[in-house]
Amino acid sequence: MKELFFLAVLFFGGCTQEPFIDSRREAGSPYTVGESKPERIAICYNPYSTNANEITKMAQEACQKTNREAAYDGHNYWSCRVLWPHRVYYRCQDVPEENPEK
Repeated sequence: MKELFFLAVLFFGGCTQEPFIDSRREAGSPYTVGESKPERIAICYNPYSTNANEITKMAQEACQKTNREAAYDGHNYWSCRVLWPHRVYYRCQDVPEENPEK
């Protein structure tokens, strides 16, 4: 019976989980222990409650803080947390300059 309850919590909990940028820090330390760095954003997500547009939007917003844009940089499955099992990476790169027409 306990196993059934645990599975139900995982199932229903996974349906409402919002993705997050993995930028955890140790208390009192300026350095991150999570996967995210200013030049490479790591987003943990649940594939049953998140779509690609949400993740891309989060990455774009994070990179825009440093006046850059997000570019997909890889994926790791089953590498984050139980309710957010997958992690996707975006590299923050310079925004290409527009060439004025001559």
